[in-house]
Amino acid sequence: MDKTFWIPLLVSFGTIILLYLLGYVADVDVLIFRMSLSETEISLVPIAGGLLAGFITERMIKSKAT
Repeated sequence: MDKTFWIPLLVSFGTIILLYLLGYVADVDVLIFRMSLSETEISLVPIAGGLLAGFITERMIKSKAT
């Protein structure tokens, strides 16, 4: 596996972690993952942001390679 796979994957996970961490620190409800015995709330905004960052990174790497 080459860098066109690993770098976007790491950027995606890093962005997801950073956005969830920002949600906890700044107490932003849209960016928080909450778990309790009765319910679980998962915000999809950090996941979508991470996927978008990964796709953009992959396109940038491929465009620079050609």
